[in-house]
Amino acid sequence: MSLVIKGKTLSLPALIPSISSFETQIAPESAFDLQAALSEPITLVSAYDIHDNPNLIKKIAQFRIEGKIVLMDSGGYEASRINRYSNDEDRWKFENFKNCAASCETDLVASFDYFKQDSQSFSNYETDFISFIQEHDFIDKESLIPVIHLQDYIGTYTFSQAEALAICDRIVAEFSPAFIAIPERELGSGMAQKVRTVRAITEQLAATGRATKLHVLGCGNPLSFALLCAAGASMADGLEWCRTLVGADFKLHHFQQAELFDEPSSKIYNPTVEVIRNTVSDYKTLTLTLTRNLYALQQFNTEVVNMLAGGHLADFIEDNFGLKAAQLIRG
Repeated sequence: MSLVIKGKTLSLPALIPSISSFETQIAPESAFDLQAALSEPITLVSAYDIHDNPNLIKKIAQFRIEGKIVLMDSGGYEASRINRYSNDEDRWKFENFKNCAASCETDLVASFDYFKQDSQSFSNYETDFISFIQEHDFIDKESLIPVIHLQDYIGTYTFSQAEALAICDRIVAEFSPAFIAIPERELGSGMAQKVRTVRAITEQLAATGRATKLHVLGCGNPLSFALLCAAGASMADGLEWCRTLVGADFKLHHFQQAELFDEPSSKIYNPTVEVIRNTVSDYKTLTLTLTRNLYALQQFNTEVVNMLAGGHLADFIEDNFGLKAAQLIRG
């Protein structure tokens, strides 16, 4: 399965290695350089990091010129985390996001975050949310990815499955986007519930003949990605590639344990990886560890695509993560 975005073809499902300035092992500008060198087909970068950063905007432009896809996130993740320390709620507003979208051309753009308010009924929330998405008319219709939050801002209210299905269906009916996006943490309290929620949403999209696909925000763990793809998700992103170490069986370890775990077997060839291996002598260096992670996740993504197409994804998950994980697919 594939999707054409502004003349560029993306194989699906796609695991996107996100880029962020908040608590990662590499600066956004350097992350772009490394991802470009390893021919990553798609990346996600925060509007918060792009804002007032001409150097990063140049990196994004070059990445796109080379035929790669850039998804711009709302910036809400970085702003909310940094506000825990600075307590500056005016640091990042819709106008900042709007100005950023105007100053930097990308291929896909996640909508600014909108949460249900305490006093809102679900009906009022639905109406207000539709109006809010309409305010994103500065973004090309083909590029806009509406972000649907299934919880309020502090997580005290969670939509029922019926409400979740209703708002997803309403947004898709109103805007016909290529994707809708939902944060992984809001899909349920455990993997089994997350899988059920994703399956319910994607089955409803299929039953109503919608072409819209589901993107899962903040889902960079390989196992979670595979399980949610099996349930119908088409795209996900996460920062695990620059926060953890990918082991031989695609399990994640502490970043600084690089020399303790073997890499996964190389089933795809990337010549840039070989160049870096031959020129970087210290295996514990930042560049080589991140190269290893990107290379491993490229392989994992390819395996998931192939196994899903062949009907063998559950077996692949059992081989790498165990029987209990595979049973979430087999039922």
